[in-house]
Amino acid sequence: MLFATSMVSFMSTLDASVVNIAIPHISRELGVPMNQAEWVVSVYLVAICALLIFFGRLADQIGRIPVFQTGTLIFVAGSLACGLSVSLPMLLGARLFQALGASMVMSSNFGIITQAFPMGEHGRALGLNSTFVQIGNIAGPGIGGVILAIANWHWIFFINVPIGIIAFIVGYRIYPHEPVVFRHVQVDWPGYSTFALAVISFFIAIYWGQGVGFSHLGVIALFALAAVLVVGFIFIEQRVAAPLITLGIFRSPGFTIGIITAMLVYMVGYFNNVIMPFYLQETLALSSATAGLILMAVPLLNMISAPTGGIISDHIGAEKVSFYALFIFFVPLLLFLFVQPAWSLGWLIFGLAMFGVANGAFQNNPMIMGNAGKEYQGIAGAMAALGRNIGMALGLSLATSLLYWDMSQQAGRRVTAYPHAQPHWFIQAMHFSYGWAVGLIGSAVLLLGGLLFYRGHIAEASR
Repeated sequence: MLFATSMVSFMSTLDASVVNIAIPHISRELGVPMNQAEWVVSVYLVAICALLIFFGRLADQIGRIPVFQTGTLIFVAGSLACGLSVSLPMLLGARLFQALGASMVMSSNFGIITQAFPMGEHGRALGLNSTFVQIGNIAGPGIGGVILAIANWHWIFFINVPIGIIAFIVGYRIYPHEPVVFRHVQVDWPGYSTFALAVISFFIAIYWGQGVGFSHLGVIALFALAAVLVVGFIFIEQRVAAPLITLGIFRSPGFTIGIITAMLVYMVGYFNNVIMPFYLQETLALSSATAGLILMAVPLLNMISAPTGGIISDHIGAEKVSFYALFIFFVPLLLFLFVQPAWSLGWLIFGLAMFGVANGAFQNNPMIMGNAGKEYQGIAGAMAALGRNIGMALGLSLATSLLYWDMSQQAGRRVTAYPHAQPHWFIQAMHFSYGWAVGLIGSAVLLLGGLLFYRGHIAEASR
């Protein structure tokens, strides 16, 4: 059950990051500008963010396994359609369909695992699942580079089809078959519509702002609309009989801080996904295959540290393990903050490996799910996936915005592509961006450290 669940989780997360390294190839083959080709990444992430909460609520009502298995089939069909695409509109439509399946999978996988395993093994089981999820997120550029070295970009999507079919068959044979009852389904349509529009407005504002500037009146208006919609969503959820999100779940400091810190970590992870492929392929002039192999240092070390961290979290708590892991992040981030093209590749590989260690040891899933009650496991899983995907989407937009802004400042004009004639602009912008990444991890340290201090103070006062 854990294998079948984790394999599909891996694929759905992988497809959020694997396309990054293929953007130049897609741009050339489909004959579209680079900034339009980047929609292939952003459309997938934004659609998942808009759909996750809906399917998390639905999974709690009709069953997590039916939602997960249906999502697997939709994701496989969407992957096949992506691979067969011959134009940008066709590819974007297929990515939306793929995101539909991915959101169904992501909203229900954690709930299936916590339901199947006893409480004492949640850390180990979710730690192993985290291995697949985190590897899917950070291994995308590496796996994509290796695939592009031997095949075209279509195979980035085709590879999902046989794996997804096998995972579905294994799940069909192993998962308990429960009757699906739809007559008790209650959907908070006003709340969901408000939430989805808020997410879409927010990310359109970000991507539009990258091109025209964030002081543009239309961009400011979209940000304001998103803020109003969020307030409206909270107002609706407090008053409907069957809310989309039971806001009481956020009364748990461990759950709320777990969501926020996981979002910050995934934001930083996407700095690597966006910046490192450009640095390796454009600045260092390495091939896609070589860049992919170097980037594989992250998931290889992640594979070791994630299950190890899960086992340790069963003994000392996921929050403590995650807190210690955050300090490991400073090693690679400070290295990337100062790295120069003249440095040995060994330093870069070491930094990526340490990033994999830190990313795997950070136990976001056990931390989030362990702080949610049994009645909240479905929506908690959806919120965990939502935080992860919002983190990735924000990381993508923030990393590119910081890169473009700093290069534009150096050039004295708007720059929205790699400056081949002035590579030092990119290097300085990369260092500037990683300075922000250090700040994001520092914020996560303060939040998680505050939670541990608060719990320690409460425990001491109760003695």
